[in-house]
Amino acid sequence: MPLIKQSSNRSAGFTLIEVLLAMVITTFVALLAYSGLSTAMNAAEVHSAQASRIADVQLPLTVMERDIRNAVLRPIRDEYDDKVPALIGGDLNDYVLRLTRGDWDNPRGLIRSDLQRVRYQLDDDKLWRESWSILDRLSEEYGQQRTLLMENIVEFELTFLNPYSSNASLSPIGGEWIKEWDIPDRLPAAIEIRFELENFGEVRRVFSIPLPQ
Repeated sequence: MPLIKQSSNRSAGFTLIEVLLAMVITTFVALLAYSGLSTAMNAAEVHSAQASRIADVQLPLTVMERDIRNAVLRPIRDEYDDKVPALIGGDLNDYVLRLTRGDWDNPRGLIRSDLQRVRYQLDDDKLWRESWSILDRLSEEYGQQRTLLMENIVEFELTFLNPYSSNASLSPIGGEWIKEWDIPDRLPAAIEIRFELENFGEVRRVFSIPLPQ
């Protein structure tokens, strides 16, 4: 009589331990995915904030560079009929920088000069740019435009490269760096801007000025 093998009737389902193990693995993978996503989102927010902060600094630097590089030797008469040099500035002045600039864009084709008088004022922790379309003005307010360029300024300093100094050897590019510029009928060869902002740090830029031949 042939032997009959008994087959086991084991259930094809999962045991409780297998189900719990699968749940633990799934939870762990989900936590890893969430952690990676959270890190990526935080990094994106930080990068966006830094990019915005850099843009806030780059814009005023671009404005100042445009004014300084286009400085021209054109003094003005102020509202008191006093002659003001084409460029004057420094810490001891009421305004950190005053200058006449050329090459003033005129996209709308207005009937006006391409020269503009510009003044930078440091008021507490803010830097303002003031400008006039009329160089020899009759009043302070006539034609004046005032724009806030920067704020949260901890320190702000300008230095001027004097190419006419007898100590021209003090600078490798020819000239002596001085704190104040009040030389009538002359322009500096360059201006260095150094400032420090809260939660940003120190920024330095040097802008050259093409001198008249």
